[in-house]
Amino acid sequence: FMGLGKTDIAYEYLKNKIVTWEIPPMSDISEEQLQKELDISRTPIREAILRLEKDGFVYLYPRKGTIVAEVSRDLVEEIYQVRLLLEPFIAEEASHSVSRSWLKDLRERLANPPESLTDRELRVYYINLDLELHSTLLANCRNRFIQNEMRNVYNHNQRIRWKASNPRSGYDNSVQEHIEIIDALLSGDSDAIREATTRHITESKKITYGAM
Repeated sequence: FMGLGKTDIAYEYLKNKIVTWEIPPMSDISEEQLQKELDISRTPIREAILRLEKDGFVYLYPRKGTIVAEVSRDLVEEIYQVRLLLEPFIAEEASHSVSRSWLKDLRERLANPPESLTDRELRVYYINLDLELHSTLLANCRNRFIQNEMRNVYNHNQRIRWKASNPRSGYDNSVQEHIEIIDALLSGDSDAIREATTRHITESKKITYGAM
């Protein structure tokens, strides 16, 4: 949170708790508790909650309180619609400027995770790599409007991954799919990039619905 204003700190702090399911869907949010935890006044907390409502993470009921938004089938469907429309384009655009050394390093980290990780630690490890891959590709897609929209989509997608991801399940093939995307990016083959990205999103959607 270094360098962030108080509203930004409150926003990122509360969003992280929602995304990681530390505060589950349909839970009440206590502004007073947040003030104590962050040692900041009510106004930044309120401003952060208004931003979270705008971004779809909470429901705000005047004079009643704030509740964490549910992860509904409609929300999941909308996220995957946007991802299928934009991510193949994002990946192809990013292929022209993304660092090849970073791609090779990320591929190595995907293929060879640290040994002796618990199931939860492995989930967190791969969730973080998933975010690193998609966020870096987005940063290399030089369209500010797509970047602004997709940042919020990826935040919601992270929340879904915390619910659905299970790398040791035998049916979650996202690690191999990410490696295939990286290999396509390294090859510079536009068709292969789009096909690998589309395949990954389609398979991810199936796993997400299976976990709901």
